[in-house]
Amino acid sequence: MPRRSKVYDLPPEIRDELNVKLVANGFQDYEKLAEWLTEKGFEIKKSSLHRYGQLKKEEFEEAMADVKKATELARAYVSGDPDEQNALLDANARIAQESLLRIQMALRKLETEPEKAAKHIAQVTRALADLGRMSISQKKWAAEIRAQERERAAEVVAETARKDGVSEETIKRIRNQLVMGNT
Repeated sequence: MPRRSKVYDLPPEIRDELNVKLVANGFQDYEKLAEWLTEKGFEIKKSSLHRYGQLKKEEFEEAMADVKKATELARAYVSGDPDEQNALLDANARIAQESLLRIQMALRKLETEPEKAAKHIAQVTRALADLGRMSISQKKWAAEIRAQERERAAEVVAETARKDGVSEETIKRIRNQLVMGNT
């Protein structure tokens, strides 16, 4: 098994800054990044940075491909459906859940320190729970909106039926069918 990269031993804020620089530099110029780290007091070889950068580049490209795919799917969906039932939000929640699950699995593989891995996995698990609660709330809200729309439609139909002389008993049956879905 290969040795763990020294990059993972960097303080989180330095590693985050390194990741930003990697993306900004197009995953190139590792010599300059090694010099920057040396100035910060960390001695990491260019070749080690390159290996780390290539892994990050693959992760970045995969994430960008996922974002592009999700965006294209969302555009296609919205152009074909006005999203009356908030299916787009639900689809986005599912995509986020899948991404969080991937992150959770990757953390299990990458972290060699169990305490750190447990902390990160707990954060991802909380994010998944939050997404679940959001999805449930969104579905409840959508159901309430549909019920309100059925109620309004029933009122309009009842008024029109009364004007046309339809009996109250028939109006009541029509109203029940519209509002409750009863037959």
